[in-house]
Amino acid sequence: MDVLVLGGGPAGLQLARFLKGYGDGDVYVYEEHERVGLPQHCTGLVSIEGLRKWIGVGERGLVLNRFRGARFVSPSGKVFLARRGSEVAAIIERKLLEEKLYEEAVSAGARVLLGARQTLGGFALSVRKRGAIGVIAGGTGFLSVLHGEKREFLLPALQLDVRVEDEVGDTDHLYVFLGEKFSRGLFAWAIPLEDGTYRVGLASRGNVLLRLKYLMLALSRVGVKVVKRLRVFGGAVYTGGMVDVYAGDRLFLLGDSAGQTKPTTGGGLVYLSIAARALSDAILSDRPEAYGEAVKRALGREMHVQLLVRKALNSLSDAELDELFQALKEVGGEEIVASEGSMDVQSAVALKLSAKLFLSRPTLLASAALKSLAF
Repeated sequence: MDVLVLGGGPAGLQLARFLKGYGDGDVYVYEEHERVGLPQHCTGLVSIEGLRKWIGVGERGLVLNRFRGARFVSPSGKVFLARRGSEVAAIIERKLLEEKLYEEAVSAGARVLLGARQTLGGFALSVRKRGAIGVIAGGTGFLSVLHGEKREFLLPALQLDVRVEDEVGDTDHLYVFLGEKFSRGLFAWAIPLEDGTYRVGLASRGNVLLRLKYLMLALSRVGVKVVKRLRVFGGAVYTGGMVDVYAGDRLFLLGDSAGQTKPTTGGGLVYLSIAARALSDAILSDRPEAYGEAVKRALGREMHVQLLVRKALNSLSDAELDELFQALKEVGGEEIVASEGSMDVQSAVALKLSAKLFLSRPTLLASAALKSLAF
């Protein structure tokens, strides 16, 4: 039985790569673009642990910078410092990552067809006619599987690579800006790359361009002065949690198509790799239908807690966000994150901090909980 994969981005290529040794048929990957890795949408920030354990490609030439932590900035300028003693995150060259995945997928025996444009309907028909296993990978047809409140979590995103003045302080921390002026539904970011360049951007419901201008002003206030814009790229960020991975008889969703991104940040490279491993294991064991339960075991609880956090954050006013920052600092949040924080498994720290906030700021926590239920 052949495996047909629609989408040659990281999700589709990871699956093809993990299916090395599949002996019941051929693996075909259909990618509409003539080259992998283009156009670029993703920021490329991943945990170092996730890069090594789940993404699983060589780091040589791939990593642009490494980080020990992040500075979260509240609407009024309060700073919550999330810092570890060692490097925990990396920003990678997304195009090079996809090129590496492409090479390894081809080496694993997959037939990757570039410039192969297909509609969702045509792909599903081909899967049925050939009696194959079909996988809709990445963002292909993403809007078609979203309905109801889930669409509210799909945010337009815009980011720039910029050159900054030489003296910009340490480059092993990135910036995250919260508040209505920066984003409705997520946040804005500024990430040091290399040689005096930053990647800055945001995802938001409404008026992305105006918010980007405000971000530039905010950066100058923290000592990051932009002197030249190098390139612009956009896309979308989804933070609404995983959707049903079954799209029909022997037809499955993977990666962005399945909502396999972190509700707190929208990052998906690690989670799609975990999901691709779960799907490949199910296919290799001749039980593709086991994929749904496997990916729920791997990601379901974590993403559920993160979605609760996302809804709570989305419900807070700027004044309440400022109060939250102050409360987190008072209950030792910075120290807890420093000793226990994880980019990929955030639920344990989130629940621990929630318990402490319940004791110190019960009204704030109750307000966020009630408003998030109505969100």
